[in-house]
Amino acid sequence: MFTNASTDAANATMREVRALGEDERYQRINALEALWIGERYTLDGRKSFWDATVPLRQRAPAIQSRIVRTAGLRLAHMVFGERSFPHVAVEGGGFGAQTTSDDAEKISALVRDIIAAVRLSSRARAYLIEGLKTGTSVSIQSLANGKPRMQIVPAKWCCADRDASGRVARLVIQYKAGNGAALTWYRREIGGGTDRVWTGQPVRRDGMEPDWSTLAPTSECACPFAAVVWTACLAEFVEDSVTDDGHALAEGLECEVEALDMELSQLYRNALYNGDPQMARIGVDTQASMGAPGVTAGAPPPGFSWANSVASSVRGWGGGGQTATQKAPGKIWDIPTGGDVKLVESTGAGANIIKGAIDELRRTLADSLGVVLVDPQAIGKGDMSARALSLLFGPQLDTADNLRVEYGDALAEIVDQFLRLCASYDSVHLPSWVDVRPALSRCWGTVDGVRTWITPRIAMQWGEYFEPAWSDINAAVVAVAKATGERPVLSRRRAVALLAPLVGTVDLDAEIEDIAREEGESADALHRTLHAASPEEVEAIASEAGDDAEPVVETAAPAPAPTAATGIDANAIKDQSAALNGAQVTAAQAIAESVAAGKLSRSQGIALLLISFPITPAQAAAVVGDGRTVAAGESAATPLTGPDSPAALPSD
Repeated sequence: MFTNASTDAANATMREVRALGEDERYQRINALEALWIGERYTLDGRKSFWDATVPLRQRAPAIQSRIVRTAGLRLAHMVFGERSFPHVAVEGGGFGAQTTSDDAEKISALVRDIIAAVRLSSRARAYLIEGLKTGTSVSIQSLANGKPRMQIVPAKWCCADRDASGRVARLVIQYKAGNGAALTWYRREIGGGTDRVWTGQPVRRDGMEPDWSTLAPTSECACPFAAVVWTACLAEFVEDSVTDDGHALAEGLECEVEALDMELSQLYRNALYNGDPQMARIGVDTQASMGAPGVTAGAPPPGFSWANSVASSVRGWGGGGQTATQKAPGKIWDIPTGGDVKLVESTGAGANIIKGAIDELRRTLADSLGVVLVDPQAIGKGDMSARALSLLFGPQLDTADNLRVEYGDALAEIVDQFLRLCASYDSVHLPSWVDVRPALSRCWGTVDGVRTWITPRIAMQWGEYFEPAWSDINAAVVAVAKATGERPVLSRRRAVALLAPLVGTVDLDAEIEDIAREEGESADALHRTLHAASPEEVEAIASEAGDDAEPVVETAAPAPAPTAATGIDANAIKDQSAALNGAQVTAAQAIAESVAAGKLSRSQGIALLLISFPITPAQAAAVVGDGRTVAAGESAATPLTGPDSPAALPSD
């Protein structure tokens, strides 16, 4: 941006006008805000980085790292991201409230409606960002046309009075609006049962404020209570008695941030100047021409380059009508005997020094900001486990945990104020409000003879910082399954929901219905297959196996013939001298495990083995055994896997 004396004077005047009536607190918060959004050097009124009329250290950096904003956004998304945003529910009434468990369920449903209507996950994230930016977050809760509304107000405009419990009893918002000499005051007071607003009062150049007590408000409405939440970010509790403000993320790091910005700007300038090589003639009389001359040094160059921009300081470009050898495609230079032409390029030593300073400054700032700035190339590619990520981001997780405590309390207070607003008005446009009104009425109590709102118990279940990798999920499922004796560890719905993002499942209910239908078809096919065996065969199997269980099929009616749907012919001749392959052995073991687990009766397992594999009834009975699992220390060999394989056993 080009500036001159007139624009500098105008900017200085505007800064003085804006500063009228603004105290030191406003200036401090405004400077922190300017650092966050990248307007700090504009606010200081510094010269351009390319303005050589002032020393380099007095210029505004050409490059701004915005490291404070980057770190703040990472923390905010980690605390209140869509995955980590807490599940908020009401567990019961507060001390003295007459609420029941059914009331808690209804109020929790109202809380879910409020979160959806306010879009509280994104609003809470913005609320946290405001605190990281300026040190203090302020929000006003209200009902606008029957719908909940959360308004975040800049803390530099606000001051508050607190009651004995530490909550805001009165909030004053005051700032100047407009441009230039037409600035006017805006003031709003919330508390004492009213919400009053003044606008349009002109700003005096002497800095004196209007006497608000003598002025009628522009608008005024009843307000049951001051629905205001004030959070001091990263506060030290010893400061509670002296200040209402907390600490911004970049507070005390202004010099380090400026040093990083300046180093980045110098690296940029180094690349601009040294990235364009300089042509030099060696062993040539500067007064002599080298054949076909180019344009004269005193004339403007045909094209811009950084070499041309600094050429006036190089001998031979100083004017006086001297000729300059010009590079161009197809142009031939005649160099005298003993002369030479070379491109003078930078070795990069200066750039390496600057890069080292940048790395150290970034490391120092990251440690002070409580974040981890990881280079993706350093951690490599692949699916990292949540445990590995937790170790890698340990310092940042500590900062996020502290912010969860501070802003989790603020989130609970915001939800509580919305519940109180819903209990105080007769028209709220939320689906669950009508059913929950009786439950909300029981959240009121009497304290010292005064009707008082009793805050219900609000519980929060925070989400995980990192999504578990598939290796984490597999290891957890295997470990739990072994601990529970290979029993299911996930419901069908949960398992389908887990895989839905990977396979593109949208309708979970439809997917579950399809699974149940296919399982039903498989069960029907198995039932038909088992009934394909004749009663005589089943009785023979039971008698050989010594099974007292009831037969698989009823003997009152002849068994139906095998159908094409089953794909299995029980009477088909199988080569019992052929050994089973690996897949067949695995399938036979699965049938035996199903019998041991009680999913199939022993006679059903034997019949299924005979139909599916080329083995004898005695071998099938041996595979199933007595219907129990193999105990620890026992041999797991079976006629299918041991030395007495079907290929070695004589057939009946």
